[in-house]
Amino acid sequence: MKRNSYMTVGLTVAVLITIGVASYFLFFKQDDLPVIQEPTPFTLTNALDGETYNSDNGKVKVITFFYTNCPDICPLTLRDFMKLEQELKADGLYGTDVELVAITVDPEVDTVPVLENYGAAFQAEPTGWKVLTGEKADIDRITRQLQFYYSKANSGLVTHATTMYIVDRQHDVRAVAQMATTGDQPVDIESIMEDVNVLVAEKE
Repeated sequence: MKRNSYMTVGLTVAVLITIGVASYFLFFKQDDLPVIQEPTPFTLTNALDGETYNSDNGKVKVITFFYTNCPDICPLTLRDFMKLEQELKADGLYGTDVELVAITVDPEVDTVPVLENYGAAFQAEPTGWKVLTGEKADIDRITRQLQFYYSKANSGLVTHATTMYIVDRQHDVRAVAQMATTGDQPVDIESIMEDVNVLVAEKE
């Protein structure tokens, strides 16, 4: 009788442990990409088609900031965006589930015609790559919400942060990445794709 009691207790403990482990993966594993920031949606002008772009469109996004006169980090980063575009196309996600969003922080210089030519230099395919400009006040609101620092000097040179943002379908920032650097550090495309695929798989 006592032996059966021990077996019952042992079985109960094993079941509880199994439930505990399952609960961990069900309820805590999802926090691998917690909500970092909750910026409000925005509307800007997409220079690639001249249309108004609304970020509240239910798609996962990789957002970076840039300016066309940037001598190093920005063009290096957008060059890596070209590789990211190819990865997304290979997975059938480009434009349908995921967008690449590049927002200028120098809208006085980066007009629609300027950005149209700039985007063409990187072969930005407009169905999934948005090159955006707009009123400085609107861009400043976006950068403040994302805590993205930038400052323009009288010379025209812009000092800026190097953070990129991976945004889910609900427009929440769920992960960040770093822009490319002149020290031969490219954008971590593999890591971005892992995060993007997690967010794509989530239900709206």
